[in-house]
Amino acid sequence: MRAILLLHTGGTLGMMPSGEPASLAPGRFLDHLLEQVPELGQMASLSVEVPFNQDSACVEPGDILALAARIRATARDFDGFVIIHGTDTMAFTASCLGFLLADLGKPVVLTGSQRPLAFVRSDARSNLVNAVDLACRAVPEVGICFGTHWVRGVAADKLSVHQFEAFQSPNLPPLAEIGAEIRLHPDAGRFEHRVPAGLDGGLDLDIHTVTPHPGMAWSVPPSTARAVLIQAFGAGNLPMGRADLGAFLRHCEDRKLPVVVTSQCPYGGVDLSAYEMGRKIEAASAISGGLHTRWAALAKLALVLGAGGGVEEVREAFRTQWAGEPMPGEAWPQA
Repeated sequence: MRAILLLHTGGTLGMMPSGEPASLAPGRFLDHLLEQVPELGQMASLSVEVPFNQDSACVEPGDILALAARIRATARDFDGFVIIHGTDTMAFTASCLGFLLADLGKPVVLTGSQRPLAFVRSDARSNLVNAVDLACRAVPEVGICFGTHWVRGVAADKLSVHQFEAFQSPNLPPLAEIGAEIRLHPDAGRFEHRVPAGLDGGLDLDIHTVTPHPGMAWSVPPSTARAVLIQAFGAGNLPMGRADLGAFLRHCEDRKLPVVVTSQCPYGGVDLSAYEMGRKIEAASAISGGLHTRWAALAKLALVLGAGGGVEEVREAFRTQWAGEPMPGEAWPQA
């Protein structure tokens, strides 16, 4: 059988009916999983580690870097990896790991649930079985297995707080469709690794993030900010006639702060050449986030900043596909 390392980091899946976490001693937690889902023992030779146990809203950059480091350190010992993770920040963790582990050559499958495994009616059981199955299939991808799909981590976003189909991949077809059989996309595991060297040492999240709304006043970023991420309207539009927005962008340019623009719309992404407002933003030295999700954009920006990069390094990062994230003009056919 395939050797699979299961890393439990917390979240809803491992909770008891009382709302308390299950026993966290690795051996006891494995016993708990096998009691609830005995078929896991027939699917793979499972080992369990509990690097941390917390609500995913509390995940810090160091936690994600520690996960990446642990997976790299044990890559020779296991055929695949499953990460149990809370849903709230799973897409961000999956985006970071998708870049950090793009060259691993083995499957890394993140999963969780909307209801605990110990509940009678829960999505945890099927998500866990499917995640272990995918981890055994030698498809070198980092992705989220949830509901009836496995989606690439650097293209994923959370869709719902209560539906079992909780995650989506808005601008890239799923890696796999999960039903009576698991149907892998023919291009799953096929992407060119272009993550620059030296980007695994830090995630600098001193990033000023802005989600504008009509009539919003624009205040300059705090002095500690090293970059700005704007989730703009539509294809990347902002109210460029506002004097305070103009001052905001000039301030960023003077401070040499990279300004990356993504879209509030999950589908379609940013095209700063499409409308006059977008062209004015581009003329103010802003960088198009293209089809990057908000989480992939944040992860890529944090990795570049963590390696000491500035405006030009960020600009290059967002016009380069690092790990199979969707890019304008690089369509991936439907399965």
